[in-house]
Amino acid sequence: MAQERDYSHRTAVQKLGVKPAQRVEITGDVGSGLRRDVKEAVGRGLVRDGDLDGAIVLVESEDEAKEALVRYRARLRETGYLWVITRKRGHDSYLNQMLLVPHAKKLGLIDNKTCSIDDARSGIRFVVPRALRKQTAA
Repeated sequence: MAQERDYSHRTAVQKLGVKPAQRVEITGDVGSGLRRDVKEAVGRGLVRDGDLDGAIVLVESEDEAKEALVRYRARLRETGYLWVITRKRGHDSYLNQMLLVPHAKKLGLIDNKTCSIDDARSGIRFVVPRALRKQTAA
């Protein structure tokens, strides 16, 4: 029987995998304090253009999510990540995150992690599969 892991002791920034010096953009109502905590973790301000190591985007509908996948896929570095944040079950704007997976796959992205952000929001992470990343010199 598989053991369930407890990540409740980790902060949202730790769950999201935000690292120092990364170029990160955040859009939407991602929750109180998350913007501040991400800025503190990266040690710089958030970015609004250019290549990204990461993007954290709250979406309220499937159409908004599709548009965000297209927009941020074009800016993601090969080792980057796109966290699509949605409202949890029970909220008027609840969106089943699994509906986004086929759209992401069409763009060359795969989902590889989900996490709870807070009591009202959760996220699903999309990345470029290693097999599709360009080979870099060792």
